Amino acid sequence: MSNFALSSSRCQPRPAAARLVAAGAFLAASIAFALPAAAQGAGDYRVKGQEGTGGSYTGSSSLTQTGENTWRIVWRIGSQTWTGFGIGDGKIIAANFSGNGQSGVMLLVTEDGTPGYKAFWAYTGAKVVGIEEWRK
Repeated sequence: MSNFALSSSRCQPRPAAARLVAAGAFLAASIAFALPAAAQGAGDYRVKGQEGTGGSYTGSSSLTQTGENTWRIVWRIGSQTWTGFGIGDGKIIAANFSGNGQSGVMLLVTEDGTPGYKAFWAYTGAKVVGIEEWRK
């Protein structure tokens, strides 16, 4: 059976075929919009950072969603490990952290068109801010 019906000497798609095409287009668009979001949120990241005092470093981090809007963060920079807890919608996460006798705060922010996060952090009482790039 053909997917087209003749009407007035023109080929027109049958209603069922048109619905199938529309559903396929909707599914494809949904997947396309969902793929960039997968580059943020829970997962493991490579970290490249710049301390507020000028030193640079690399390491890794792990971001785990513990509730609808709560997050656990673990960083490994060299031989040091930092842990933190944050709140946010996955596009923006505000967190505290501690490790190696220090504590601080961090803000993770997604950047349009860029996978991962830009992170801004400071130790408690510090007057300088460090910056990190988190990439999957």
